[in-house]
Amino acid sequence: MEVVMYLLKVNIVLATLFGAYWLLLRNERFFQLNRLILLGIVLLSLLMPILPQWQGAPSNNQLVQRLSQNIADISPFEALAPQESSATSDNKQKVDKKAEQLPLDTSATTALSIDWLGLARWAYLGILGILFFSFLFQLIKLFAIQYERDHIPDDGFVRVQHDRDIPPFSFFKLLVINPRQYDDQKLEQIIKHERIHIKQWHTLDILLLELMSIICWFNPVIWVFKRYVKLNLEYIADEAVLGTGINKKAYQYHLLFTSANVPNYRLSNMFNSSPIKLRIKMMNSNKSSNAGLLKYAFILPVVLGLYMFVHPQLSQAQSAEAIVSSLDPGEKKIALASEDNIYILINPQIKKKTLEDISQKLAQHAIYFRVKNKNYNDGLLSSIRVQMEIPNRYKATTIEEEGEDGYFEPIIFALENEGNEQNIFFGKGIPANISDKGREILTQNLENGMVIQRKKGGWHMTGRANF
Repeated sequence: MEVVMYLLKVNIVLATLFGAYWLLLRNERFFQLNRLILLGIVLLSLLMPILPQWQGAPSNNQLVQRLSQNIADISPFEALAPQESSATSDNKQKVDKKAEQLPLDTSATTALSIDWLGLARWAYLGILGILFFSFLFQLIKLFAIQYERDHIPDDGFVRVQHDRDIPPFSFFKLLVINPRQYDDQKLEQIIKHERIHIKQWHTLDILLLELMSIICWFNPVIWVFKRYVKLNLEYIADEAVLGTGINKKAYQYHLLFTSANVPNYRLSNMFNSSPIKLRIKMMNSNKSSNAGLLKYAFILPVVLGLYMFVHPQLSQAQSAEAIVSSLDPGEKKIALASEDNIYILINPQIKKKTLEDISQKLAQHAIYFRVKNKNYNDGLLSSIRVQMEIPNRYKATTIEEEGEDGYFEPIIFALENEGNEQNIFFGKGIPANISDKGREILTQNLENGMVIQRKKGGWHMTGRANF
């Protein structure tokens, strides 16, 4: 499942950043900068899902806090809790993870889900394998064509001359061409064009995108993205060739002449690759003004927003910690060292305000209660997703419930202190090994909401309860 989530995040980041590039930058003539942006999109999409979460101090700016929370609310992802060190594990308090729950008839659904996941996994790997072998076949074709051919060293690259009817192309330091198909003028243009690809290592861009398209073959955006990477490389080469003083019209007619030949080697830089119409249109367009560079600044907030989207726990955890930091020193000390017993019952009758109050009060106990996807119909809670986390004691765990006919099984959280140990339960139904007092509270006293039984005596109630 972790691999699935990683691939999902990779493709979301890739599609979003490429969408920003397509809207803002694709027509700008800063071709070298665009190359860096496109390569950066690939690297960010691969790295962003595995970047560590930001651990710095939360922002005090209300606009930033609200924006972070809104992004977290629409994000479907839950970040994983950090791994505990061996020292922490040795001193970890007892946690009730095996508490019995009320029986649920989910066997058929689970089996069906496993079947579908297995089928999807094998389908993904099967198509990935086919594409990878196709990639290897293309590499073999590229290396095979140079054997038994004339190799002519020429100013930092090797010209491989042949007599076959295929378009000229370059691959790393090899320029493969049939010189008999072109007159001296056209041959000079081709060599200048392909020399740019060779000197700037454009083959690496193509191979990287080819491997990326194999991994993300199910995402239609990657195929469009790969096309624009190749197109930008041709823009770079075309601009460099015209900068040497070659006649623009003659060069464009030459492109039209060679476009009749169909490219056979997709892993190479082909002289007549990419849409000829777009290349000619770009050659005839005006140079971008320096003001166009301002557009590139808009990529940064998109990157930051994506980071918060794939790591949504950041903003929510900060919101909880902000509540604790707002307390006075005395309250903060008591809150963070609390040994109170806590009982929570969530059912369709619970109110929005009650859920908000629970979140704030638990933050004072360094317990992060995060609610998403809560929907109300006719005043009753119909669906909800709840995540509970106690740093270094109870890893982030999520429960999602969607009611049928206005009913769903109550979600229970119970934290009980027994001497130097703690029992923690988070699930559906009443845990079997809860204390008698806890069972009484959850079954008889608490209708919905939260009850805190204080160690020093007294109660705190949020929601509806009868005592």
